[in-house]
Amino acid sequence: MIQTKKLVAKIIPAIKLPKGARQVFSYAVPNKFEKKIRIGMPVEVYFRNRKIIGIVYDLKKEVIKKFGYKLKNIENLLNDSASLSKEQIKLAEYISDYYYTPLSLVIKTIIPPIVKNKPRKKMEFNSRCDIFEIKKVEANKLLKKIKTKTKILFIHSLQSPKHSLYCEIIKGEIKSGKQALVLFPEYFDVYNFANFYIDKFGENKTAVLTSELTKNQYFNEWRKIKDSSAKVIIGTRQAVFAPFQNLKLIIADDEHNSSYKQWDMNPRYHGIKTAEKLAKIWKAKIILSSQAPSVKSYYEIKNKLNLAYFGQKELDSFCQIIDINAERQKGNYSVLSESLKDSLLENIYNRRQAIIFIPRLGNDTIIQCKDCHWIAQCKNCETTLISYANYLYCQKCREKIGLIKKCPRCEGQNIRSFGYGSEKIETEIKKLFQNKNIKIGRLDSETASNKSRQIKIYKDFINRKIDVLIGTQMVLKNWNLENLALTAVLFPEIIFNQPDFNSREKSFQFLMSLCNKANRNHKIIIQSHKPDSDIFKIIKNGNLDKFYSEELKNRQAISKPQIGYPPFSQLIKLIYKDLDPKICESEAKRTYGILNGKITNGKNLKNKFEIIKPFPASSYKEYDKYRWHIIIKSICENIALRDSLLNLVKKNWVIDIDPDSVL
Repeated sequence: MIQTKKLVAKIIPAIKLPKGARQVFSYAVPNKFEKKIRIGMPVEVYFRNRKIIGIVYDLKKEVIKKFGYKLKNIENLLNDSASLSKEQIKLAEYISDYYYTPLSLVIKTIIPPIVKNKPRKKMEFNSRCDIFEIKKVEANKLLKKIKTKTKILFIHSLQSPKHSLYCEIIKGEIKSGKQALVLFPEYFDVYNFANFYIDKFGENKTAVLTSELTKNQYFNEWRKIKDSSAKVIIGTRQAVFAPFQNLKLIIADDEHNSSYKQWDMNPRYHGIKTAEKLAKIWKAKIILSSQAPSVKSYYEIKNKLNLAYFGQKELDSFCQIIDINAERQKGNYSVLSESLKDSLLENIYNRRQAIIFIPRLGNDTIIQCKDCHWIAQCKNCETTLISYANYLYCQKCREKIGLIKKCPRCEGQNIRSFGYGSEKIETEIKKLFQNKNIKIGRLDSETASNKSRQIKIYKDFINRKIDVLIGTQMVLKNWNLENLALTAVLFPEIIFNQPDFNSREKSFQFLMSLCNKANRNHKIIIQSHKPDSDIFKIIKNGNLDKFYSEELKNRQAISKPQIGYPPFSQLIKLIYKDLDPKICESEAKRTYGILNGKITNGKNLKNKFEIIKPFPASSYKEYDKYRWHIIIKSICENIALRDSLLNLVKKNWVIDIDPDSVL
């Protein structure tokens, strides 16, 4: 008896399924769809009694009876414009494997919102986008360098001119229907510079992909890329998922920026690493551009002689470091130094704008003696201690000490938490400009609780409706404003003293970025309790190679069987959250015991993994939940072997591969 074969589709549901669960399911293809259906197409199917969207992963003629149960039919074929290419599916499989994320969830992330209507509202970008054009001779130097290379680390001191340089590179690569992708770390960069690229290449030939677009706008841009009318695609990290047809060039701007890493939801992918994989899939050139590249990129590319330098700057006369201790000795107990006050007044007199940045990482503050300026540090490793529960805690060597009531240096009792909020700085500046018509704005998590509010403040500052903008990390943007004449940083040691493996790297990148902004039209003022910090000396000398050599040396393992930090290993951060602090701590210790036992007793695991004892997160309590971390260092290249360890972790844990921070 001949058994009839029917067309069967393997479908990946675009929903969140558990990591260990099955990800691909079989569905019968009705006769009416057989000639239209193809791999990558979005379809509607019934899955666990509800209608969902899925992607066709494979198509085969099979005997239906062999399944032993009745296959459900595909209900409907959806808009072919939303279909995924073989390259997109290949990228999805990579993300699923590398970042320990269900394939179904990656597909859910990639697939665009399927809409029928055209966008009612036009995309809005900064209309004051003035870019200084780069000289042709200077552009040709870089063009010659990249001609023979497929991967380049471009280290420079350029501000807005880098965009004109990117355009020159793109022009040489998008002939004959080729496409180019320009990645930016944040939406603000897209908002600020999109019009420049649109003006250069035309609205129809330029597409923008960011999460800030409406569903209709996003799908409209997606289709422009898919039908090959868009040759230049700009966007944030999610633009790596675009439906490219002939991608031949990727430029990643500010490749060191931590915003490329998705940290708050799965898949917790890194935009740069994913872009590097995308370049391999398409055999495309990739240029990683930065004023101070990541240690990882420098290490990987340096040995291949794929570095391109373009005019580095050192700390100059337009960048001033102020010793706040000397200010106190002169009787100035204000948060603002006399020099900063004078510069702000001069700025306002000349109708220029200013930014005041207050570093704040997490909810931690530094414990300091107000009399002699001693800062509480760990006796073992000199790492700054943070307050946790009823004691001080070192996140590097896990040392605990009781709360300090008396300064060990001067025996004074004037011990205070050191850290200033933007609200306090705002009050000080209002006093300075009392009875003057000065518009002061704040940009922090309190004043910009959502994206629309944040963007409104950005627009107000760009349109000169704000004279002085005060805030945390949100204010440090690539503003490209001719009227911005002053940037002040208050107490950067809050960044320098973080007990993280990459705190020096972040400090270096932060200062290099500031230093490159300084010029005769833009003054930089840095107020510090530690003006003699070695990080300032490194920047002043301007020796990039020396900094990276020292940093790489610090990250190597002292001796075997210890494992070093990236780029000599991969980090895996396990995060547990609970409303009850005791349950949270107990579960962290229980999981550590299981994993440590598996590593210690496993022949294949013992020399490839190192696990660090659980510790409370730097932001110990967030949204009413307490948080504990476990860090695993790995030199294991076998993903299946790595996953055999991670499979022991309960589903209610967060698993973050290649975290930007261990704190």
